[in-house]
Amino acid sequence: MKRFFVTAAVVLALLACECAHAQVYGQGKGLGYQLSVYGRVRIYTPDTTSAKITQLNRASILLALSKTNVGDYTEDAQSVSGPSITAGGPNPRVGTVLFDNSYSSQQPKVKVRLATYTWAADPFVIARYTVINDTTISYPLYLGIAVSPEPGGAYGGETVTYDPTKKVAYFFVSGSAMYMGLKIVGGSPYSFHVLDYGVYSPADPSSDAAVDSTRYNMTALPGFDNSLTVGTNGSIYNLNVGSRTIAVGDSSTFTVAYVYGTSVNAMLAAADSADARYAKVFTSVEQTSPAVPQNTSLLQNYPNPFNPTTTITFGLPQRARVQLTVFNTLGEQVAELTNGELEAGYHTVRFDASMLSSGVYFYRLRAGTFVETKRLLLLR
Repeated sequence: MKRFFVTAAVVLALLACECAHAQVYGQGKGLGYQLSVYGRVRIYTPDTTSAKITQLNRASILLALSKTNVGDYTEDAQSVSGPSITAGGPNPRVGTVLFDNSYSSQQPKVKVRLATYTWAADPFVIARYTVINDTTISYPLYLGIAVSPEPGGAYGGETVTYDPTKKVAYFFVSGSAMYMGLKIVGGSPYSFHVLDYGVYSPADPSSDAAVDSTRYNMTALPGFDNSLTVGTNGSIYNLNVGSRTIAVGDSSTFTVAYVYGTSVNAMLAAADSADARYAKVFTSVEQTSPAVPQNTSLLQNYPNPFNPTTTITFGLPQRARVQLTVFNTLGEQVAELTNGELEAGYHTVRFDASMLSSGVYFYRLRAGTFVETKRLLLLR
């Protein structure tokens, strides 16, 4: 919770102003969400603002620079502009907010633009986080999303777990028909960590009184924790993107989906649908020529270098299952551009790399027994 040091005479006026612009609402199929002025996403069910029940109290970005400098919602986030929500275009509801960490004036001094997308027939919220470095120093940051569950409008009793096949971190209460998950779309998670809230915030389990070293470990340490069923204090968990070095004047974007289902299978199916929606909206694959090549081929992307979009063309002599992925220089997958059956012919994929920092990357095509990798260069 934000604290404002003002005189009693202006408290009511200030709160009235803040409340009028502090949050906006959107909804998908079966769930609604609230986007706050400081970049908090809150999920509730059902998909109406009346009789809604909070299921996810807070999901917010963490920017981990060191064990003493972690940008987080509770201690650092301050409004720059928004939030606002609009309708139109391919996305019926688009929410946006811009915030920074000037509330505490601690490092890292970056801005974050959050854009949320919902569709009336889809049981998920897609959220794109863009970290903007408009300072004079480069920042090596570990990035992640922290989630504070509130199943059924109450804290405690939930199980938090990670599905390594679907790459979804989710929570549920045994016997209830509510499963809420978080998935990194367009890429793979770096790590997953979960704590009982009493361990996370031992000084005061009723609020977020955690120290930065705990937040840093939750965000920067590798590995995937085992399932945890918690007591009355509830839980907090992180699904993390990994390390991004954001140069001066540069930015880095990653995208997640908050998914919902009345069963674990329905929730995991929603995660698959979010992946498909992301691929359709933020990347695209089209057959550019019906001519059938003699051999499978992967062409050099164009333009190269590029900023921030480029196209990749490949040819298939026959119908095949195709996987086209992008990796960084460490061999870590940062994007999956297509994964499925395609007809024979030439195909072109548009790759939007606004989620990535400048540098060298590699794209790999797998089609049957064919495997080939080429280099691409993102320059901002």
